[in-house]
Amino acid sequence: MLYENPILGNYKSRMIYAGVWLTVAVVQTTTVFFSTADLYFGYALADSFIFNFILACVIIPLWYPVRFNTLENKTKRVFLTAHFLLACAIIALWLFVGYLLCYLIGAGDDSYLQFLKISLRWKALEGLLFYIIGVLLYYLFIHIEQLNEKASNEIRLNKLVRDGELNLLKSQINPHFLFNSMNSVNSLILHDPEQAQKMLIAMADYLRYAVVASNRAFSSLSEEMENIERYLSIEKMRFSDKLVYQNDIEPTCLCAELPAMLLQPLFENAIKHGVYESLESISVLAKTTKEGQHLKIEISNGFDDDGLSQRKGAGTGLRNIGERLRLIYGTSATMLVKAEQGTFTVTLKIPYIIIEK
Repeated sequence: MLYENPILGNYKSRMIYAGVWLTVAVVQTTTVFFSTADLYFGYALADSFIFNFILACVIIPLWYPVRFNTLENKTKRVFLTAHFLLACAIIALWLFVGYLLCYLIGAGDDSYLQFLKISLRWKALEGLLFYIIGVLLYYLFIHIEQLNEKASNEIRLNKLVRDGELNLLKSQINPHFLFNSMNSVNSLILHDPEQAQKMLIAMADYLRYAVVASNRAFSSLSEEMENIERYLSIEKMRFSDKLVYQNDIEPTCLCAELPAMLLQPLFENAIKHGVYESLESISVLAKTTKEGQHLKIEISNGFDDDGLSQRKGAGTGLRNIGERLRLIYGTSATMLVKAEQGTFTVTLKIPYIIIEK
């Protein structure tokens, strides 16, 4: 989220900002006038108001480089170097413009020009001080806004969890899957009781995990993939050789945490829009790797190009996954959906965190 400039955001903040700088200018005018015997009051007034007005104007757009120069996406060295260079540039520009204007005003007064020249040193320190104060206040505002946004997201996530408790099994284990599986069991009982028994055991284990997962926020990748394989084993009993499943999972990824039942809708989509709608054998591939500080998960399946545009309801599950990732991880997680050359791929990247047992 790109926050509004806190100074320009509303009328009250603009008035407070103007009042603060007016006070600084008045105090500075009084101090300079009484501490410099030969200085005409008008020059002291003009000097103070010109330099402070320019500095006040410069501090306002400073918000934008501050907003994008954060420690979240930079090293400490780059962060400090960027601010040092920016401070030097702003102070140099401020002193040059202020000196030029004041020189034109006091060109006929040698005592004021001497004062103007000498005062550039402490004006530079003043500029640095106000730069630091401005930057710190901007970062404080950003931090407060991030805390508010985090609290708001937590409220939304908690509401999502509460509202979804009763609907979790319905959304993650669609009725079609259960009905079709039960019909398959019924037909197997007569001519292949052993296969029917295996299917019932797999269904029981699958449902047991789904119930347990509904009561917790995170699971390990190994637990999620074990249950996915139960789900696919049931579907494979229905589709036989029409469904081909492969996985390529790095061992270091198995202990990583991810939101419980996050992957289930992806495999359901692969079966529904890939295997179910095709007359040929369809491969479903799951690949996970560790990339830096992120866990990368790719789920891909073949599909019928001709039937892609006729899908109804496709995309709802993916939008729900994207919203869930956004609420949990913010901008640290991404989801990329790509369909090309007869292959549909969903790529998830989430922070790599080892789950606590």
